[in-house]
Amino acid sequence: MTSLRPARPADLAPVRALLANAGLPVEGLEEFFPEGYVVAEVEGQLVGATGIETHEEDGLLRSAVVAPEWQGHGIGRLLAEERLAWAGRRGLRAIYLLTTTAAGYFPRMGFIPIGREEVPVGVRASSEFASTCPSSAAVMRLILDPRSTLSSSRKVTSP
Repeated sequence: MTSLRPARPADLAPVRALLANAGLPVEGLEEFFPEGYVVAEVEGQLVGATGIETHEEDGLLRSAVVAPEWQGHGIGRLLAEERLAWAGRRGLRAIYLLTTTAAGYFPRMGFIPIGREEVPVGVRASSEFASTCPSSAAVMRLILDPRSTLSSSRKVTSP
């Protein structure tokens, strides 16, 4: 069974390894880790993570990763839903993301493509936005509805 929990300082190295193995950026990870992150575990093994950097009233979803053998089992969605609910509880108004590989995935969660010029200055100043992700990365935004309560109670099946 998969469980989600807030990230701990000791999770930094395993999350960094998951990101590196997936070819995702690790630069700037420590700045919001562990406070902005949630991890997924299966039988005590860390198999996924997702984080949100907070920039004033907005957030940047980053480091969304699931170990290859666990992809396709709903873990990524559970992690993202949990972080979006976390952002909503903190009163964030919108969540932004950059992606070079999952532009077709995030619209299913309500994210829409936008131009880089539409991203607030605070988010654009983040290391991920300013230097880590290529300028060819798709930029997406989700406006958070403060009345919404996202559920992360879906079951995840074993590989």
